[in-house]
Amino acid sequence: MWLGTANADALRLRGDGYVQAPRPVGLLVLQGEDNARPWVSAEGLAWLGSGQPTTLGEGGPTGTTGTASGDVLTLVVRLRDPSGHGEVRVGRFLETAGAIRPLHLDGATGLARSPWGTSVEAFGGIPVVARFGERAYDWAAGGRLGQTIAERATVGFAYVQRRDFGRISDEEVGADFAAIPLPWLDLAARASNDVVSHGLTDALASVAMRSRDLRLEGFVTRRSPSHLLPATSLFSVLGDVPATRYGGTLRWHAAPRLDLLGTGAAQTQDDRLGADVTLRATLKTDEDGDGSLGLELRRVGVPGASWSGIRGIGTVPLKRGLLRASTEIEIAAPDEPANRGSVWPWALVAVTWRVTPAWDMAVATEAGATSTTKSEVNALMRASYAWGR
Repeated sequence: MWLGTANADALRLRGDGYVQAPRPVGLLVLQGEDNARPWVSAEGLAWLGSGQPTTLGEGGPTGTTGTASGDVLTLVVRLRDPSGHGEVRVGRFLETAGAIRPLHLDGATGLARSPWGTSVEAFGGIPVVARFGERAYDWAAGGRLGQTIAERATVGFAYVQRRDFGRISDEEVGADFAAIPLPWLDLAARASNDVVSHGLTDALASVAMRSRDLRLEGFVTRRSPSHLLPATSLFSVLGDVPATRYGGTLRWHAAPRLDLLGTGAAQTQDDRLGADVTLRATLKTDEDGDGSLGLELRRVGVPGASWSGIRGIGTVPLKRGLLRASTEIEIAAPDEPANRGSVWPWALVAVTWRVTPAWDMAVATEAGATSTTKSEVNALMRASYAWGR
């Protein structure tokens, strides 16, 4: 007979469920780790209900079809060296390596770090197909080589090749760089090039100067449609377009609880010149930052897609640590409505309740109108439970 001791709460699990109505769709998130074996952990993200989501590498699960379906978006087992020298992930995951575009893969990825600052990452697998459907001879592989220089700079080079029916469909090379040459100066740059089409797919250059209460940044960006962000709000739907932008950002900690942000950029899209200006103010209502009020004004002046908008954000702790209410309201007015409505509103009202140290619940109502939808109302719910807390 073998006898041993058991430590309480060695295994820690967490489950999060997200549900949206009237369309019966949702997400289920599961995470697990073992305190007795800190080198292993696992997590999974599953799409549930009606409608088939887009793959994560194409902007997140924001679009659906009308058929009932369910799918696994991510399912990963992670093995990590506790000393931080490397890790391995196996399963279904979203791979982001340096400047190259994200990939949604069924496969494996490994990362190794040396004591002298060199890191090597390699990945390979099969591009994800909805609901583990049939796949032709498709695969993708690549990696990134990085180096830290005197703990003040990092540089990396990445490569990826993707094949469809055995033929090269995508091949991309990229480089990224970041440095802090002076305590008040930040430098960053990245660029990726599509070898097949011989075109620049994504590029960024940034120079920032900062002090205790002020940060001034100048930037240049170039983005292709393959690098667009997920459409998580009305402003991101209207404002994130493939374009080249030249501009700057000023952040000012104007008061102990007041932060101001201003961004201005010239934008070129299909040989058309436009402008994008944003002004934002955020006021914390308490010292811990649990509550806040925000106001944002935005003007996008691009020929054929010009609009003005205002956004208000508020978070109020109703009972410290247990109950919190939040809201977000956006109103966009296009210069050329074209029979799509002169004003497009969008609003979200939510309440989060910490039932017990293990249970966490939230409900929300979302309503709005866009250039493609006259009106839409959704109810959202999230329930989370942590075992072993």
